[in-house]
Amino acid sequence: MSNQKIVAKIKIPTKSKTNEKIIVGQIFKCIEKLLKKNKKIDGIGIGVAGPVDFENQKILNPPNVTGLKGIDLKGEIEDKFKIKTIIDNDVHCLTLAETLLGAGKGKKMVIGIGLGTGVGGGIIIDKKIVYGKSGTAGEMGHMTIDKFGRKCACGQRGCLEAYINEKGIRKTAFEILGKRIDTITLYNMARKGNRKAIEIWQETGKYLGLGLANIVDSLNPDIIIVGGGIANAGELILNSAKKEMRKNILSPLAKKTSVIKAKLGEFAGAIGAGLLI
Repeated sequence: MSNQKIVAKIKIPTKSKTNEKIIVGQIFKCIEKLLKKNKKIDGIGIGVAGPVDFENQKILNPPNVTGLKGIDLKGEIEDKFKIKTIIDNDVHCLTLAETLLGAGKGKKMVIGIGLGTGVGGGIIIDKKIVYGKSGTAGEMGHMTIDKFGRKCACGQRGCLEAYINEKGIRKTAFEILGKRIDTITLYNMARKGNRKAIEIWQETGKYLGLGLANIVDSLNPDIIIVGGGIANAGELILNSAKKEMRKNILSPLAKKTSVIKAKLGEFAGAIGAGLLI
């Protein structure tokens, strides 16, 4: 990025979730390809899933790409390329990008939620990421919405993530349809008017709405931006989410809180990582 504008972009597969050498090698390959397109780089921003020790720049517990856990990715990149590098959570990056360049532009307090394999979150106030004391502010996916509910990948029960991430939606689909189905097929079925598929998205939206109500009651943001692959379902999930949110929010004034889909697409996290510099 240059002057908050994209000058080049590239997408390559991770190839492994558990092998540190392969993952880091792919990251290096991506950086090398971008350096060939633009050699005048002031810094490198990296967005990763899961919590990051922002002060020490260590990846703490990545939920999917476990091969990155605890490694000094910043140090490895800086040693190889001699370029200043900053590591941050991917949904922090997404929220920053949407605040500065996307759906949250001009807003004072923006909450971002990323829906995909997991559920992450970010908080931006006055164009700056809020980290909290230990850097974990914004982990929206692990608020409890039912303490006796589904088992979450984190080990707890009833987390929001267990209902609105990809695996959770597939589980809801199995409960309603009686068969296993992926979210892309489910989306296409709903778009064609399949009532059961629409019901699954609406049910998922209700769970999301409970989480949104908790966020609004706790933080009272200007806007909540929903991104990630699951957000591509659009109004199929957001209509019921907003309805459930407004039903559960305490303050009549806060019921007007805007909830909209992210605008910057699949590269939003990468854009936000660039904006860290």
